[in-house]
Amino acid sequence: MLARLRRRRPVPQEIQSEPPVLSFGSWAGLDAGSVVQVCHPRWRGVRTVTYAFGDPVIECSDMAGWTDALIRRLSEAGVRVVVIQGWPPGSGDFARAARSAGLNVKCVLHSSPAQHGADPVEALVADEVLDLARTGVLSAVGMVKAGVAEAFASLGHPVIHLPNRAPIVGDLRRQELGPGLQVGVFAEPFWRKNVTTQLLAVGLLDEASAHVMTRPSNRYLDGMRIIEHGELPYDEFLSLQASVDLNLYVTLSECHPSTPQESYLAGVPCLMSRTSSVFRSDEDLWELTTVDEADNPQAIAQAARHLLEEKDEAIRRARDWIFYNDQIAAEAWEAFTAS
Repeated sequence: MLARLRRRRPVPQEIQSEPPVLSFGSWAGLDAGSVVQVCHPRWRGVRTVTYAFGDPVIECSDMAGWTDALIRRLSEAGVRVVVIQGWPPGSGDFARAARSAGLNVKCVLHSSPAQHGADPVEALVADEVLDLARTGVLSAVGMVKAGVAEAFASLGHPVIHLPNRAPIVGDLRRQELGPGLQVGVFAEPFWRKNVTTQLLAVGLLDEASAHVMTRPSNRYLDGMRIIEHGELPYDEFLSLQASVDLNLYVTLSECHPSTPQESYLAGVPCLMSRTSSVFRSDEDLWELTTVDEADNPQAIAQAARHLLEEKDEAIRRARDWIFYNDQIAAEAWEAFTAS
C-alpha cells in the first residue's frame, strides 16, 4: 500500500525561468557576424549600460533553462561574439556550452573589490569568470571600474579596462513636484548605496523634500518630508530624475555609474562620491560635482549647496565630458569585440 502511495505522489515539476527577451525582435533580424550581448532584465544599471553599447541584447534572468535553445539560435544566426554583461545566473554553464559549440564568448564585470569583500556572491562571480578566462572558455574579460583591471592584470589575470558608454536619454516628460527644493535620492537602500546618510543631508537643506524609490525603515527619519515612489519602469524613472532640482548619488562603492550621467543628460545636477572615474579627468568639474566625505551628512549638504549655486556650469561641463568620454568608450568597445 505504501509503495502504491509513493508511486502516486506527484513529481515536482521544474519551473523554467521567464523566456528571454530579444531587443532585435526576432532571430531573423540578426545579421551574420553580429555581436550579441546578454544581460539580466532586472539589474537596472547593468541593463542600462548594456543597451548603451549599441549591439543587440538578449535579456535573460536565468540562463540555465535556456542554454541549449539560445546556443542553437546564436549558432544558426552566425553570431560572431557573445558578450555576457554582469553574469546573470547560469552564465557559467552557458559560457562553457557556447564555447564547446564554437561561439566566441566574452564577459564584462560591473562590480568592485569593495563589493567582492562584502558580498560573497560577487566574489564568487569574479572567481568563476577569471577561472573561465584562464582556461580559455572566455576569450576576454572587461572590467568597468578604473584601476581594477590593471590590478587584476598585475596578478596574472587576463582582463582589460572597459569603461561604460553613456546612457541613452531621450526626450523626457518633467513632472510638477511642488514648492521648495526637490532632491532625488534614487539608489536602492542597501549598504553601499548610502541612502540614509544622504537623506540626513537632505534634512539639512532649507525647505527640501526627498524623493526615493524605497524609504529606509529608520524611524528617526519620520520628521522629514520623504516621498516614496516605488520601483518605476525605466522611462518613468528617468522622468522623475529629470523633474527634481538636484540628485544625490553619494555612494560608498561605484564602478562607472549611469545614474549621475543620466541626471546631467536630463539637465539636473547630481552630487557624487569620489568612488569612480566619472569626471575625474576634469579637475574643476570633479571638485564641483563630488564630495569626499561620503558618510558625513553635513559635508554632503554643503557640497550640494555649492553645486546648486554653480549648476549651469556643472551641467554644461558634465555634458561635454560625457560626450567626449563616450567616444573613448565606444572605441574601447569596438576593440574589445573585434576578435
